[in-house]
Amino acid sequence: MQISQEEEENMNLGGINHGDLGRTYRITPIQSPILGAAFQGAYLSRLPLAPPLILQLDCWDSDGDLIIPYDELPFLICHLSLQTPDEEDAAMIISPEGEQVSMLYGTLVAAPAEMDDTSNAPGIYFVFPDVSVRYIGRFRLHALLMRITGGPPLDTATTEPFEIVRDMDYIAPAITDLTRHFDSQNVVRFGLPRSEW
Repeated sequence: MQISQEEEENMNLGGINHGDLGRTYRITPIQSPILGAAFQGAYLSRLPLAPPLILQLDCWDSDGDLIIPYDELPFLICHLSLQTPDEEDAAMIISPEGEQVSMLYGTLVAAPAEMDDTSNAPGIYFVFPDVSVRYIGRFRLHALLMRITGGPPLDTATTEPFEIVRDMDYIAPAITDLTRHFDSQNVVRFGLPRSEW
């Protein structure tokens, strides 16, 4: 649903027209999946892509200075979709039962999370800890940075291709140091068992 400019201004509690601030945005995958197990229809036993996708948000003001846009964070979201290695849409597929089903499952829209990077500097991240793909194949994740009030994407990012294999062939990759680092901050939960520590 598209929101009118008047409605957008009413939603903007800070009274700032963010579109006129002259900011530049970039989302960059700092961790991307390399492997996943096809869950087919088994929603309750599905396994998330590994390692989980983590996107870093960078923002520059009109003077070209790198900033954290705190005034804008409540209005930003990142939306995830699935593509083929050739970057064609792969979001929907016809199942063997003849039904149109979604290929991607889990948290597909993320809000910005402020966390410290590995050098303990604050940053803004979009994290997708529980995304799964329905059927085997080779895919990419495509992310759109958007305002909840509508309008064109502020930036896009696409991961390198990764493999989805049958669950019986799946061997989970080792948990990365970056996943552990962000999980330990208790801002976003990655579902790591405490026995892993």
